[in-house]
Amino acid sequence: MNRDFCFAQRAVFCVRGLPWLGLSILAVLTLSSALLGQTSPRSEASVSVPTDWSHHHLLFSQPATAEQPRRVQHDPRYWQQLSRRLPATAPEAELDGALTSGLQPGSNASLPTKKHKLKRDWSEDMGKGATVGAGQYPGKFSFDVTTYNCSTDFVVFNTSLAGSSGQAGILAYNNLYHGCGGTVPSVYWAYDTGGAISTSVTLSPDGTQLAFVQNQGGVATVVLLKWKASTTESAKAPLSLSTTAVGSYRDCAAPCMTTIAFHATPTTDPTPTDTYSAPFYDFSGSDTLYVGDDAGYLHQFTNVFITGTPAETTATWPVEVGTAQLSSPVYDSTTGNVFVTTSYVESVNSGGRLAAVCAISACAGVSNGNVTTAVGTVTPSGVLGPATSGAVCHGSGASGNGSNLRLDSPIVDPAAGMVYAFLGNDGNGNSAVIQFPTTVGANSTEFSYHNCGTESTIGTGSTTGVPVFAGTFDNLYFTSSDSSPSGNLYVCGNTSADATLYQVRINTNAIAASGTSVLALSTRGTTCSPVTEVFNNPTDWIFLSVEAKGNNHAPVSCPSNAGCLMSFSVPTTLGGPLPTTTAALFASGGASGVEIDNIVPPSTVQTSQVYYSTISNRTCGTTGTGGCAVQASQSGLK
Repeated sequence: MNRDFCFAQRAVFCVRGLPWLGLSILAVLTLSSALLGQTSPRSEASVSVPTDWSHHHLLFSQPATAEQPRRVQHDPRYWQQLSRRLPATAPEAELDGALTSGLQPGSNASLPTKKHKLKRDWSEDMGKGATVGAGQYPGKFSFDVTTYNCSTDFVVFNTSLAGSSGQAGILAYNNLYHGCGGTVPSVYWAYDTGGAISTSVTLSPDGTQLAFVQNQGGVATVVLLKWKASTTESAKAPLSLSTTAVGSYRDCAAPCMTTIAFHATPTTDPTPTDTYSAPFYDFSGSDTLYVGDDAGYLHQFTNVFITGTPAETTATWPVEVGTAQLSSPVYDSTTGNVFVTTSYVESVNSGGRLAAVCAISACAGVSNGNVTTAVGTVTPSGVLGPATSGAVCHGSGASGNGSNLRLDSPIVDPAAGMVYAFLGNDGNGNSAVIQFPTTVGANSTEFSYHNCGTESTIGTGSTTGVPVFAGTFDNLYFTSSDSSPSGNLYVCGNTSADATLYQVRINTNAIAASGTSVLALSTRGTTCSPVTEVFNNPTDWIFLSVEAKGNNHAPVSCPSNAGCLMSFSVPTTLGGPLPTTTAALFASGGASGVEIDNIVPPSTVQTSQVYYSTISNRTCGTTGTGGCAVQASQSGLK
């Protein structure tokens, strides 16, 4: 039976059909700082939410049984996801008089006079060759999820370029919205941190600090940074930060930074580097961060943002997961395991796998068939992708064996107890999504040693190393009232031919054997970006891009038959008509992962947007030619 619960905060949030747990409803109503993982004092009327790459890979379906809420209630990302999605559920979300203007006091903005179609609202030159990176994301911090603030909302972009006196390695923009006064956007701060940052940043719970990895002196290094607003810095004139000793970082005055080089394993990983793995921060209170390296080792860092001296754990960690590059890891606090994929590397026939790494004493792992609770135990799946030997799941022929193949970070749904891996070639000529349980054990229904999971094919597989980046679920999945979630996963596949959008049905937590082809997005085999979803009532949007040869025929109509970003309005009922493109926008070389802005009431336009960077150089508005940081509206790209 569906029940309505009202969140009596500054905005009255009413949630239909959620079987709320035996948790103090008052604590949920106020969305307290403890629930959201915040550490800085905030007014009761304001709910701040960080959004980074990890919020696209740790996703929560609606708890529907008494056991499911207990599994997820202690994870702040669950409450962060809820707070981001709630404002879009009007008319259940009713705003009190203090919010009818849609503006936060001191925001220095005015209401627009007309509703704007989605277009590229701004495009800023970050430097020649600058890009967040394929499969990587900018970071966004909103100081109030129900409205916007011109001065304190900001978005962070890494540039993948070596920092120097004339080039920022990382920078942020504020004054983001049309309707703000002054220059839109404005550079909030810009830094040269002494290295190149080529993977996504992660934000501290209160947004005052960042963590990221940079390659510095040939070694991967975790950087912790406290930023400070400035009016003098820019992409071409950053502030060069010196390194504060790690023991002094906690008390240093912003702007300041400290660095921790990855711990080396003398015989097998003497100079750790990191190409693909972004750091994952555990918001649930451990103040711990996980990140992988190119030799297949998973690293753990403690005392990251809150208390104590930051350090890498070197007793049990780093843990050898494989012999190839690791993806960004995803920590599941309900099982105590970190889920991470290993890429396929032809030279060592490493095989693409998904692995669960036991991170806490309460977890379970399976080593060679033996169940253990030892921290550091690695439970590998069978070989999911190309290989010529070993515990292959889908064939060991020549399909894809001649090229390296990157595997993107998995998607983990702790509420449903499922994890999803994405493959550009399964070794048998298919692009695929593989579903596994998150519960690790020796049974066939668990994530077990050399388990192959359940495969859903999404077109042909690439033999030249074109990857499949992570898809995403639709609003039907997130709001399903079944005892197990039902909805759709949207993902771009068919990597050996025309890149194609697929709809993969999830029916009571079971994945379909194959996806339904929605639309060809390109006119050749090319990489698509990850897929990003946002429900902005009454429309459920997804966004993705192709890197090149975008289909320039209707209904896709990519400009100039080149890389472009696309938006789709996807069905809001099961079995609804397959989507066609709503809009497309030129994106040179394609786009990075797309980050979502505030979800605000319809009266507050120009503040429901998306953020990304181009992969290649182009003319960025009026600011120059280079890699562009871009803001576009959520509806009506043009």
